[in-house]
Amino acid sequence: MKVKNIIYSLALLLPLATGCVSDLDVSPLDPNINTADVVYSKPENYKKGLFKIYSVLAMSGQDGSGSSDIDGLDAGNAQFYRSMWNLQVGTTDECINSWPDPWVPEVNEMNWTAVGNESIEGTYQRAMFIVALANEYLSQTTDGNMSSRGIEESFFETVHGFRSEARFMRALSYFYLMDMYGNPPFITELNHSTAPGQIGREALFNWIEEELLAIKNLLPEAKTANYYGRADKGVVNALLSRMYLNAEVYTGSARWDDCIKVSKELINDGNFGLTEEYSHLFMADNNRPEVTKEIIFPIVYEATRTQTYGGMTFLIAASRGNDEVSVENSGTKNGWSGNRALSNLVKKFAYKNQDTPKADEINDKRGIFYDANRSIDIETSYTKTFETEGWAVYKYTNLKSDGTPGSNDTHPDTDIPLFRLAEVYLNYAEAVLRGGQGGSKTEALQLVNKLRERGYGSNLGNISESDLTLNFLLDERARELYWEGIRRTDLVRYGLFTSNKYVWQFKGGVKQGTGIEEFRNVYPIPSTDLSVNTSLEQNKGY
Repeated sequence: MKVKNIIYSLALLLPLATGCVSDLDVSPLDPNINTADVVYSKPENYKKGLFKIYSVLAMSGQDGSGSSDIDGLDAGNAQFYRSMWNLQVGTTDECINSWPDPWVPEVNEMNWTAVGNESIEGTYQRAMFIVALANEYLSQTTDGNMSSRGIEESFFETVHGFRSEARFMRALSYFYLMDMYGNPPFITELNHSTAPGQIGREALFNWIEEELLAIKNLLPEAKTANYYGRADKGVVNALLSRMYLNAEVYTGSARWDDCIKVSKELINDGNFGLTEEYSHLFMADNNRPEVTKEIIFPIVYEATRTQTYGGMTFLIAASRGNDEVSVENSGTKNGWSGNRALSNLVKKFAYKNQDTPKADEINDKRGIFYDANRSIDIETSYTKTFETEGWAVYKYTNLKSDGTPGSNDTHPDTDIPLFRLAEVYLNYAEAVLRGGQGGSKTEALQLVNKLRERGYGSNLGNISESDLTLNFLLDERARELYWEGIRRTDLVRYGLFTSNKYVWQFKGGVKQGTGIEEFRNVYPIPSTDLSVNTSLEQNKGY
């Protein structure tokens, strides 16, 4: 990984919220500054250094949409969220891509290798970059270093809070690495090495858990002013909820009780609640308080200052054909004719006539699709048949809730909800059904029906306790959380990602779908890292 200007030329450190949160509006560091002693002799630079860490979730580089902090990684294709999304959604029953790019058939047909896959490389390298930035920040912001640079002791407590946020971002990055790559290299500010080794998936899980529990009470309460888009106690619980739900995959031991416990903390936290309209969660003004009450942690976009061809730009533009997109109907002029829904996804929703589904006849309005002149089934895996095969997903848009477009017709203002309360409802319900203690099936049913009532606009979609099964919940997660970057993790937990028990078109490289090798439940460590770090062992099967 060749990193450009990795730490101290932190020009263009972008704010992490819209102008309504003025405390997060920061100016760039002077690009001529090139030593830690000079940078961290000024109190205002401590927040800027922290925000550089956050910015990697949203963007690829410091100098606009075409820049990349990491040499060899495309600024658009290999942006963190875009790469992660391809691996978490594009490999599943929710999506297929029609582009001629070299990585596309590998993702569509689940036959990737450790060499040359842009999405595997991008996710891994960007996540490790966040780890590197966080480690360096923690090294430079100790009390001893601040004292030696003449920082007033009264400022130390503020920096201690910044350090807790940096630790959260590092833990979040290691979560993605653990979930997707199993056993990545492990390095902190305390064990500097040019060739970091591995500690194993279970040990990494334990370390992430310990970190999150250690910083939880050091972070502000959820919804604290000026913390939108920043780590707080709420997102720590949300990440723990997701981790505990999948703990058996990572460690071999289930943690259903713990999942229920932290999920209940969030559910009972008066700072959170469901927004009234599902579609408003994915619109250009989704930073409004009536929407952010559900969004626990977003990746924040503001078109003039967070420009990228990954992230939300990708989610919106790649889901629409050029012949159907306009500023009036999408808030953007870009239609890239790339991603489309597989029939497994669209058929999970209820229609007025289930035998002949139509996008405008979905009873559950969480299904936001476009089907004009499109077949439900996919006949070709990755050729340019986007406009005629597979329904489009219009879930994400650069339109505001009043129908007006965002501020830019290329780069959206829409934030990505990385964690939201609805997922926690479903985590709780599943942990209860799997035998976890501390919750009840009655409450689980109530939570699931709250989501369905929002989708249907009434209680007509409500289910009974006998309907609430694990298989039902997996389908309900698809209906509620589709295209939100977690489907692969769900299918792995259910034992269905590689299995022949559940297939979708072109899984395994055949039209009707087939099972694949079990080792593909994790991705390979990229060969580019193995070639420079001989202490690393590749995942089995690759």
